[in-house]
Amino acid sequence: MTRGEIFKEARERVRTQSDTLLRPLRVAYERLTPREKRLVRILASLVAGIVLWQGVTWLFWDPYQARKAELADLRDETLKVASLAREIESSRALIQTQAQRLAREERGFSLIATLEEEADRAHIKSRITRMTPRSLPPEGAYRIAMVSLEIDSVDLPHALFFLARIQRSPHFIRVTRLSMKRRFNDHSKIDLSLDVEAVQPS
Repeated sequence: MTRGEIFKEARERVRTQSDTLLRPLRVAYERLTPREKRLVRILASLVAGIVLWQGVTWLFWDPYQARKAELADLRDETLKVASLAREIESSRALIQTQAQRLAREERGFSLIATLEEEADRAHIKSRITRMTPRSLPPEGAYRIAMVSLEIDSVDLPHALFFLARIQRSPHFIRVTRLSMKRRFNDHSKIDLSLDVEAVQPS
């Protein structure tokens, strides 16, 4: 038996089975009144339309929506990358500016002398009971100088003025530890303990 004959036989078999399944439906349809037949045709058209719409949705609309969502995600990621790039560029400019400032930093800068000068301006120099310098490991091309201070029996306005002067210093000075305790014998006074670091060129 040739391939064409096999195909023809299979087609006839499918047609026979289809006729067997559809025959009761045809018989039932022929028994309907014209009005009922019209309603059946309308219902069949609606079902066919729904099936067609579902097919179109599955083949075209769903992939389109998925692609649209992917493009939206890609656009959001692109915006995030652009924002991150701007932040990196801003940070790079800030680092370059700070590096230039450090390069101009005076070689003879003394953190102890600067703190004594600021304490004198805040009128609390005489209240310094301890000033201990420490050496910290260098960070790249820069060295870190640190001084621990104990300042006793000062009022809060003078202490805040001293701290503000340190924070606004043109040098790279930062307070890394701060402790304030009210004096037990005079609640208008406080004891101040702090660590101050300065970044300088090596």
